[in-house]
Amino acid sequence: MEFLPIEKDGFKVYAGFWQRFGAGIVDTIVLIPVAYLFYYLEGISISAAIITAVISCGLYSVYTIYFHNRYGATLGKMASKIRVTNPDGSSISLKQAVLRSSVDICFAVLMVIAQIIAISQANPEEYLSAGWMERIEYLVPLFPSWYDLVVSVANIWVWSEFFVLLLNKRKRAIHDFIAGTVVINQEYAE
Repeated sequence: MEFLPIEKDGFKVYAGFWQRFGAGIVDTIVLIPVAYLFYYLEGISISAAIITAVISCGLYSVYTIYFHNRYGATLGKMASKIRVTNPDGSSISLKQAVLRSSVDICFAVLMVIAQIIAISQANPEEYLSAGWMERIEYLVPLFPSWYDLVVSVANIWVWSEFFVLLLNKRKRAIHDFIAGTVVINQEYAE
């Protein structure tokens, strides 16, 4: 598959908020079967719940980094016909793919650590007999006190990403500036 940049008056057209949002929705849909598998595995035992939390964090990170490095796009970006590139249109490196996801990965790791702390304090009978939403409600008081701060800072990060994306010509989010990347529209040719 070859990538051909869509150009307008000789300039690449940068992917905007709604295209990126659509790509995120597709990526979420793609990962739903995995989430159901993890839900099942979390109900086997406390140990399985902890292992599943770690694997889910790692899997998301690997998915994002691998697809951005290998194809310049996750499955959602491919479906939305957008691609992550260097400003000159060349493919990004593994280092750039890691940098691009680094802040999100840091937040995910902190949230998984908090989840592991909560799960390890859970009563196995109560936790394992609860449904998905009941498990979440049961764990909330068991999370460490710093978890709320991490969630608040992560929310500030996400809103800052949107704000920056909407206010610059090349529609770059903060993670694009960190990695030195842009997101452009692409036609996928055979």
